Parts: sequence; C-alpha cells; structure tokens
Amino acid sequence: MRFLLQIIATAIAAFILEIFLPWYSIAIAAFVFGFVFKSRANFLAGFLAIAILWAIKIWILTGTSSSDLPARVAQLFTLPKSEYLLLISIIIGGFVGGFAALTGAILRPKRREPYYIPRTNRLY
Repeated sequence: MRFLLQIIATAIAAFILEIFLPWYSIAIAAFVFGFVFKSRANFLAGFLAIAILWAIKIWILTGTSSSDLPARVAQLFTLPKSEYLLLISIIIGGFVGGFAALTGAILRPKRREPYYIPRTNRLY
C-alpha cells in the first residue's frame, strides 16, 4: 500500500512541479517522497511514477498536436520510428525519478539503537 501511495504522490507532485519549474524538478518530487515513505522498492516506485507520468503527458501531447517535430528529431538521431524517441524519453525520466527516490531513501537517518542494553540476572 505504501508503494502505491508513493507512486501516486510522486507523480502528482512531479506534475505540479513541472508546471512551474524545469523538467528536472521531477527529481525533487521523487527525492522528497523517497525520503518520506521509504518503501522497500524506492527505485521502482520513483521510476514507475515518473515513467507513467511522462508516458501520459507524451500521449496527450502527441494526440492533441499535429506537429511532426517528434518524427524530425527521431530522424535527426537516426531512429527508424518516432516512437523510439518517445520510449527513450520515458526511460530517461524514469531513471531520473528512480535514482532520486533511491537517494532520498538512502539519506534518511536510521533509528538509533540504545548504547546500553540492560542485562537480566537470569541463569542460562
């Protein structure tokens, strides 16, 4: 449940941040929610959140515009189809989100254990 909540929260925060800030602000959202939630699969949660967000955004943008810019850029990179360029963009965004979420989880301080553990007077 925490995993799914982390994906949804990261995607919503990244969407809001991308409205006002550059594209790499997705790393801020993934970092913060990786730090807050700390699920067992932080990289996967960050990767899926940003990859799904960018896939939906690309699907909406290519469906509503009649521009041939993706095909021209794919031709510039000598890709056979423009869909490969979209797939590469989704994967790059996913890696940025995944590594940012993993970094946030790693930098979260661990619980400190007490230095003194009292012994009991039991005979074993």
